[in-house]
Amino acid sequence: MASHAQNVSTVAPQLAVLDAHCHIDLYSDPVAVVSHAESLGIRTIAVTNAPSVFAHTRDLLANCRFARPAVGLHPELVHSHGHELELFWPFLEATRYVGEVGLDYVTSDRELRAKQRHVFSAIVEQCAARGDHHVLTIHSRRAAADVIATIGSSFPGKAILHWFSGSIRRLEQAVDAGFYFSVNTAMVLSKTGRTLVAAMPSDRVLTESDGPFVKVAQRPATPADTGEVVGALARTWHVQPHKAKEIVLSNLRNLLAESDRRA
Repeated sequence: MASHAQNVSTVAPQLAVLDAHCHIDLYSDPVAVVSHAESLGIRTIAVTNAPSVFAHTRDLLANCRFARPAVGLHPELVHSHGHELELFWPFLEATRYVGEVGLDYVTSDRELRAKQRHVFSAIVEQCAARGDHHVLTIHSRRAAADVIATIGSSFPGKAILHWFSGSIRRLEQAVDAGFYFSVNTAMVLSKTGRTLVAAMPSDRVLTESDGPFVKVAQRPATPADTGEVVGALARTWHVQPHKAKEIVLSNLRNLLAESDRRA
């Protein structure tokens, strides 16, 4: 146990390079989390769950070198915050990052599913209308088929499937459509998750914490914990950890270059 704790505290942060999906605003001390990530040079996409909290997150990150805010409307909050959709559009001019958005079919309520599809489709259409600038980080729990169909293969921006949990068939469809995938510690600790990660092309894989929702050693995961994911990817890809880190960073650069030359 002591050896593992030492590995987490010293090796993992050195491997951390990217947190593509982190709910910075939901930590008990977001300033401390951001400051630590900045000190380690971890590129962080700070997703939000509703447009009304975007400005707060943007202000929180105003002086950050590596962290960027994303405007989102979480599918599980569509029933309570769907009326904020009109607030979403002006923020698309303030950030290239969009998330957390998507679909969640844990609910069996057909009306709610339809409302989620309406909101998600509207967001995708608005992003597409603005050209190739936006990067979407997408929730697709039990809804991978509809998420992939909504984005399609001609979306001018880039889409990241966060914590993908669909089938291998859906994964292959997403790959064919040009999607990326962000992987967290919960995935690499799960047999099903490891199977999916192994099926992902290494040049489409990014790392995420999904903190504070994902837990590491009974505490909220932070951007620094993405180093643990890099270590797991190294084992999956049969490369040295520093090489896996280089691959993840290269993937981020390629994603940004593909979606916009202003990276």
